[in-house]
Amino acid sequence: MVKKSKGQIVYQPSESFDQLTKLQEMAISQENVSLALKAEELKGKLAGLYSDKKEPEELDTSPFEIKIIK
Repeated sequence: MVKKSKGQIVYQPSESFDQLTKLQEMAISQENVSLALKAEELKGKLAGLYSDKKEPEELDTSPFEIKIIK
């Protein structure tokens, strides 16, 4: 999500991740595999797992943690 605060734009990645999760759940409930996969891809990019320009030797393979609180 993008929020405006006194002329500045504040980006909240956690809100975007939550919104993508909701959209992914909707896609799954409608059995729309392609949209569910796209949401998963975007969540992965947001978490830093995927990039269109990274070379294999540049990948960070350290563990990460994502907490989803409902």
